[in-house]
Amino acid sequence: MPIEIYASKFSAEPAELHETSERMSVAAWLRANVPSFEARDQAPISVTINGKVVDPESWGVAEFSPADCVSICVEPKGSTLESIFRPGPLAKLFGLGNPFAQPKAPTAPKNPGKGQDLDLARVKGNQVSLNAVIPEIAGRFKRYPDYLLPAHRYFGAPREHWIEMLLCVGKGKYDLPASRIRVGDTPIISLGADAQFAIYQPGADLSAEPAARWWHAASEVGATSTGTAGLELNATFAVEPDPGATAYGFVGYDVGIPSGAGQFPEGWAAGMIVRIEVPYAYTVVEGESSRDIIQGDLSQLAPFVGMQIEIVGDNSGFYQVETFVEGVDAPDEMTLSYVGGGAVTGLKTGLVTMGIGYAGLRYRITAAGEYAISVDRLTDTGATDSVWPGFLPLTTGAASLYLDGSTQEGAWAGPFSACPDGESTQKLEWDVMFPQGLSYIDQESGALRARSVTVEFQYRDRDSAGEWTAVTKTYNNKTLNTIGYTEQVVLPYAMRPEVRMRRIGAKSTKTNVQDVVQWYGLKASLSIKSAYEGVTVLAVRVRGGERLASQSENLVSVEATRVLPVRNGGAWDVETPTRDIVPWIIHVAHSIGYTDDDLDMAELDRLHAIWTARGDYYDAAIESAGTVKQSLLEALQAGFADFTIDRGLIRPVRDEPRTVMEHPYTPQNMTKPLTRQFSALKPDDFDGVDVEYTDGKTWQKETVECRLPGDAGVRVEKMKLDGVTGRTQAWRIGMRRRMEQKYRRWSYSFGTELDALNSRYLSYVPLQDDVPGYGQSALMLSYDNGIIESSEPLDWSAGGAHVVGIRRPDGTLSGPYAATRIDDYRLSIAGLDFEPDTSWSIEPPHLLFGPVNRWSYPALITSISPSGTDGASVEAVNYAPEVYAYDDATPPA
Repeated sequence: MPIEIYASKFSAEPAELHETSERMSVAAWLRANVPSFEARDQAPISVTINGKVVDPESWGVAEFSPADCVSICVEPKGSTLESIFRPGPLAKLFGLGNPFAQPKAPTAPKNPGKGQDLDLARVKGNQVSLNAVIPEIAGRFKRYPDYLLPAHRYFGAPREHWIEMLLCVGKGKYDLPASRIRVGDTPIISLGADAQFAIYQPGADLSAEPAARWWHAASEVGATSTGTAGLELNATFAVEPDPGATAYGFVGYDVGIPSGAGQFPEGWAAGMIVRIEVPYAYTVVEGESSRDIIQGDLSQLAPFVGMQIEIVGDNSGFYQVETFVEGVDAPDEMTLSYVGGGAVTGLKTGLVTMGIGYAGLRYRITAAGEYAISVDRLTDTGATDSVWPGFLPLTTGAASLYLDGSTQEGAWAGPFSACPDGESTQKLEWDVMFPQGLSYIDQESGALRARSVTVEFQYRDRDSAGEWTAVTKTYNNKTLNTIGYTEQVVLPYAMRPEVRMRRIGAKSTKTNVQDVVQWYGLKASLSIKSAYEGVTVLAVRVRGGERLASQSENLVSVEATRVLPVRNGGAWDVETPTRDIVPWIIHVAHSIGYTDDDLDMAELDRLHAIWTARGDYYDAAIESAGTVKQSLLEALQAGFADFTIDRGLIRPVRDEPRTVMEHPYTPQNMTKPLTRQFSALKPDDFDGVDVEYTDGKTWQKETVECRLPGDAGVRVEKMKLDGVTGRTQAWRIGMRRRMEQKYRRWSYSFGTELDALNSRYLSYVPLQDDVPGYGQSALMLSYDNGIIESSEPLDWSAGGAHVVGIRRPDGTLSGPYAATRIDDYRLSIAGLDFEPDTSWSIEPPHLLFGPVNRWSYPALITSISPSGTDGASVEAVNYAPEVYAYDDATPPA
């Protein structure tokens, strides 16, 4: 019920209406809604809950719920209060203006104005295409979970619109902190009672999860092209259903229209059923812990214990008579129970205006004329009430008369199929909405009164096309706000039903009445899965309201972290949420059947230690089909690494600073001479790198500029970096690329026999050619206690320090060692780390000799291509330690 704010006790209608969705105390509501509220000895307002005045000292403990009727009225009690109200902030306590102004007399008919729209739950999941790939998250990433079932929308209460969704987070297992589940930009935990969620790991039982029920929504029912939220339900009549008179007179079994107040429509005749709502004055006495007592002349009601009644006006609703005491020298007294059981308390007390009769308030016309009709009363079951004494004498403009649906013709919305082809259901659900509320304004008092509307829902088996089964619902409310209701019906057996609906009784054409009803939704419950193997499931239930904007972009999102087995100390450990690169690489390999024996686990463990220490992560959502190789390449790129297959093993290779050279290549073991190419700097070369990545805080595409000192950024290379969500990590990768542009300018190619097959991708090797002034190669003829004899004369003409590197029998490099000249063919070193064989039973060691800074070309192997069965072609780039200068740096602010 709304909280009604009255400008004064003279006001016939509230100046403001406020809604609340939770139970709270009077003081708590005032503090939350009235900025100038403060406790005072003499309060300038009075508060009643369900007609009972609450003393100011009890405001801190007296609580009310959304179902209670709360009234707050300004109380002008003297000059002291006048001085408080007029100059101070309390003059506009509730935006009422001057509370001491004389109220204006109400005029009839009243325009009910406009109530509050209902904030529908417009939350969404991500809609997927048929046969689309199930997404999978590596590391931590934000994504919008996909629908597993159509969303289920319904009204939990007239002012509560809910949506339930079952969503797929992704393939695999995930860690989902509550703070990282959002509706739009709002954390779901910030919505309080307006939202609930549950997380189910792969294969979990969903049989008890309401959101896992498949409710198929019929597309024919809902929003229309004319802009309405649903199909408006109408009724047609053979005659005009509403006399539209400004006043009626009641006495006994007769209802008349005074002269000048109108007349009954032509065609009203005996046998027609009319609903009559006529208010009389009664007194309600608070029953405290027992039932409230209704006092007054109840003779026209002829009540009895168990009688099913309906009340309109004050205390509107459906009830059952609990006790009745006929007064002798005192008024009659009656107490009530709710139809579902329970004592009726909390009624509006004091002098009230109520229309009371059998549930439905239906009467059969026995005679009809232009200005008067005679009627019999019908019971709640439709039988004629033989003991009814008739109406008490009354003339009023607050009564309401209109024909019942028995005079109705057609006006069905539908029929529509509730199930898709090939499906059946045993449960239906439908929604009706009152977009302008459901109420009328009393023409005499100007007070807001309750209004009832009845709709009829019918279904039958479409295949058999038999008789229709009807379900009738009557809705009664007193509000100008948009409201809605959801109903369910269990069918006698599984069928493919067709459904139609109509209203019973035409909508009013009066401006003081709001009773438009729309068919808002039709759903059928279909068979469901009790578990979803291999995927993490998120169930979400959200209520529309003020905490969420009514916008279509309120998609549910999650920041999920993948849960995978991890390695610790070179061995497998437990599953844990991880963003590390290596667990993802191993997971991808395992997913296609590889085992640990197919992976270079030693190298993976080594790189894992490096990457975790640096904070290099791989965060990505894989939402499209791709190859395993593409997935591994993208993940390894986040750690300056590349993917290779080395002797049957999956082996990552990281481009990193090197200190130990591997296999040397010189004219001694080249079949094709070394070719060197240098790419000189040109005016149109890149002078900067821009890296586009997804930022892990904003989850937006961001760009980080990577510049060296002196870079103007006139012509930049643009990199799109997937899998990296940290600015520092993205900047380091961009700076690595910028350093490569500047310092990797040499490329090499040469041929060997099978020697090159000893090297790997990105092997760090020394290269030599026969260009004078650089290094030279020769064979070792002898070695004796640090003295080496060369097969070629050694050139010492460059001056300065010289070194010599020596090829071991396995092809790897020993040294280089500082060399001392003995003569043209001999030099000495401090000692060797292996025993050379110069017997010529095997190929003798190769010598790589030259100046300390030019004895070889340091290079990284980029390609080894076998040529026939006895050769290979090799390509390489120069090794430049400058390339790695920014690997551990931080970007400028």
